[in-house]
Amino acid sequence: MNALLVGASDQFLWDDELRGFGVKITPAGRRSYVYQYRVGGREAKTKRWTIGSHGDPWSPASARDEAERLALLVGQGIDPVDAEKKRRKDAVTLAFTSYVETFAKGYLEPEWGSSWKDAKRQLELHVAPILGAQPLNKITVSDLNSVFDKLRSQPALQRNVYAVTRKMFAWAEKRDDIERSPFAKMAVPGGAKPRRRVLTPDELSALWEATFKLDHPRGHFVRVLMATLQRRSEVAELQWPEIVSDRGVWHLPGSRTKNKHDHIVPISSLTHSILTSLAWKKRGHAFPSSTGSTAISNFSDIKAVLDKEMLGILQRTADERADEAGEDRHEVTLPAWRIHDIRRTGTTQLQQLGFSIEVNERVINHHQGGSAEGIKGIYNLWEYLPEKTRALETWGSWLNTLVTGVASASNVIPIAASA
Repeated sequence: MNALLVGASDQFLWDDELRGFGVKITPAGRRSYVYQYRVGGREAKTKRWTIGSHGDPWSPASARDEAERLALLVGQGIDPVDAEKKRRKDAVTLAFTSYVETFAKGYLEPEWGSSWKDAKRQLELHVAPILGAQPLNKITVSDLNSVFDKLRSQPALQRNVYAVTRKMFAWAEKRDDIERSPFAKMAVPGGAKPRRRVLTPDELSALWEATFKLDHPRGHFVRVLMATLQRRSEVAELQWPEIVSDRGVWHLPGSRTKNKHDHIVPISSLTHSILTSLAWKKRGHAFPSSTGSTAISNFSDIKAVLDKEMLGILQRTADERADEAGEDRHEVTLPAWRIHDIRRTGTTQLQQLGFSIEVNERVINHHQGGSAEGIKGIYNLWEYLPEKTRALETWGSWLNTLVTGVASASNVIPIAASA
């Protein structure tokens, strides 16, 4: 190496073969390896990059290898200082756990309607614990496989988590936050079989009874869910101004629906009786949280209470029937079910009551229409209202008869108890 004295302090020894590579020696004898370079020709400013101090892991050989890597970057017109600044920035802004928040605010909340919170929660519960703070641009197919392999025993959840994670990486790619999504090289996880769980009449009756064990207003929430057959988040976030009482309907805005279309839900007699027991208001959430400023959540807690109470009710009913028949009692079980299964149960029963699939699809807002504007759009919004009204009134009457044992020809007999 050639020696060059700089001022009266540091001495530099430069490598004879690799231009710009050297070692800096301080007056105290400390040695550190450096790489000196220019990006942009002879007129460009000279910069110096400190590779590291002599000692583990930096030896003359390893430092020289690093200098060769830096020389290759410079040869490609890349400034190592700028590249390192970007790397450090990416480590913060592109960290998976941080980017979930960016994605939720920038895409999920404005684009996914009322389901955006569930999507964000899936990322937080099932992906973030594994990927942690890894920058998005460093996450590989192998990293993602570690996420989805853990969900193999839950195929439906696996596909849902796959969908929202894939969307996040695609969004990041469109924003140029990453160059390419690793999902381009991944296969979609094996298809989950469509759920076919339908609650039996005994289970429906037990569910209704169990709602009265929930704290206020969570019991009302589940009963309105059962009476209207709408989505969990749509019912939970119901606001009083959405109820058009003089028309007897609930106007669900497209900003809160999964398909982004406004939806008109007829208020059946059963639904009306449940809402009346809440005491009608002009503003605010119909089912507020303990703070009063937000809607109820913690659906897993609600489900846990319902499962426990339903099992007890079903066991009691089975014991009573066995005693009446003079038979031995036996232990009953409650097959796994989800709150979303209530919708399928209701539409299945409506088909058995003679309503067409098309009407049922309109009741639960599965149709893809409603994109027309002006007068035609308004007409489409109210299309099928008579059929939907008859369907939900019939469903409410059937459900009320099931849980009270009292049949009614036209008017639903409301259930007086409230939770």
